[in-house]
Amino acid sequence: MDRNKEYLSEKKEHEAFLIDQNHCCLCGTRLSFKHLVDFETLKIQEDADCPKCQIRLKTKNYSLQ
Repeated sequence: MDRNKEYLSEKKEHEAFLIDQNHCCLCGTRLSFKHLVDFETLKIQEDADCPKCQIRLKTKNYSLQ
């Protein structure tokens, strides 16, 4: 058992998750998100780019319901 592990409250854990998902893992800059919607196939493509590093960090695909 890890006795040194820091336990966060639910609110702090949620805030940490949002920061992780919305900021660059390399430099900490807020990510720029783009969404492409294809209504024929009912799909959404989400791309996340870092404006400072100029790299694409995340591409996710979603289905419209």
